[in-house]
Amino acid sequence: MSYFVKNLAILTEEEQKLLSEKRVLVAGCGGLGGSVIELLCRSGFMHLTVVDGDVFEPSNMNRQILCTTETLGQSKALTAAKRARLISPEIEIEAVADFITEENIRGLIRGKDLVMDALDSVEGRLMLEDACAAEGVCLVHGAVKEWMIQTAVCPPGAGVLHKLYKGKTGSGGTPGGVGVNVFSCASFEVTEAIKLMTGREGTLSGKILFFDLYEKESQIVEL
Repeated sequence: MSYFVKNLAILTEEEQKLLSEKRVLVAGCGGLGGSVIELLCRSGFMHLTVVDGDVFEPSNMNRQILCTTETLGQSKALTAAKRARLISPEIEIEAVADFITEENIRGLIRGKDLVMDALDSVEGRLMLEDACAAEGVCLVHGAVKEWMIQTAVCPPGAGVLHKLYKGKTGSGGTPGGVGVNVFSCASFEVTEAIKLMTGREGTLSGKILFFDLYEKESQIVEL
């Protein structure tokens, strides 16, 4: 707890204990996922499963917090686990160096309290939402497009992402982007995770937040 004592400025001891007990799956360990994992660890989440079959390449350097000259060519999932243990040595983290598929997704989600979406394709996000619905687990979604950030909380069976991405395929965003929008989106996602896992009110349940980081304009849409 000493690592997270300053969290108690905004969290109660009971809330901090709740975070340490929750089991969270992070789907994707790249730009968004790496930052989500970083913030989950520093918030005091102690049971994580991180999944990504990709490795770091030079073009990741501008926006992926886990990408350094030392991690180029290395597994994103295994690097995320190593980083998490440097932040919190007692953390229980499982690294799955594989891509999420229809065959493995439900097994990965089963038994989790929350799933964090950091995937980069519409098809992957919809598959994740369907699997979360089947397993009765809430999903926190995040994505970036140019300067625009979007974050949503998808209760099981609500079909929030299916409504959002109806008729769309591909990335649903812009490949790449600068680090500030990725880091900001991760902050929004982890804020929702903290609220959900501590039972606080005011979550984006069934809603999506659009935030233009450049113009500093925001909109919340109920889906």
